Amino acid sequence: MPDAREGAVFGDDYLDFYASELHEGVNDDEAAMVALLTQLAPGERVLDLPCGHGRIAERLAARGADVVGVDRCELFLERARASATQRGVAVDYQPGDWSALAFADEFDVLISWFTSFGYSDGHDGAEDTALRAQLQQMLRALKRGGRVLIETLNLHAAALTDHETSAVKSTEDAAGRHFMIDRSRFDPNTGHLHVRRAVAREGEGTRESSYSLRLFSAPELRGWLREAGFEDVQTYGADGEVFRVDSDRLITVARRG
Repeated sequence: MPDAREGAVFGDDYLDFYASELHEGVNDDEAAMVALLTQLAPGERVLDLPCGHGRIAERLAARGADVVGVDRCELFLERARASATQRGVAVDYQPGDWSALAFADEFDVLISWFTSFGYSDGHDGAEDTALRAQLQQMLRALKRGGRVLIETLNLHAAALTDHETSAVKSTEDAAGRHFMIDRSRFDPNTGHLHVRRAVAREGEGTRESSYSLRLFSAPELRGWLREAGFEDVQTYGADGEVFRVDSDRLITVARRG
């Protein structure tokens, strides 16, 4: 099996460096917010796309939802299955990604959490036509009246610049202190945040990777969702407040007509 750290944005490095941010309390609060904003009821069928290591999916399952989690990272799926077993909940975890989404009229709720919609491995960024096609797939996966929730960065509050800035995360274990450095640059002409990531672990060489995020204003994403066929589009901040310029995140909820 290849090294889950080597050249990958999502793997052991991600789990290690984000562990202090994505702790149990945060995960509980975020899952509760998802359930509140989607008006999730016990027994409803939920698609978590991508589900990562299952931190939201397993909590929605614990609330009585019938949850399917889809992710392309096998390491994350392994962690998710083990965690669900430990928690004593059932989640149907499946390998896959946006490009192979084949569900039709199956789900009451579809969630895309933690700035997943708009992500691209390519440093040039995902084309808008491909992202619009993803919204069509999401619409098709939902039952009539089903709800979609998309959570992403609030570009107004993210201190974006068109010159490169750096952010550092660190963690420490028996081997020493380790660092993750993200160098980010926002292109206002395309709406893409381009990130170059370097991971330096004590006693190891530095590993590098890159990715991009397509970021949206609230009116832009609302317009895309309506053009895809969604209705009743509402926007919120991270705490469920009416979306503001200074909201930490942009959460958009819409319904399939």
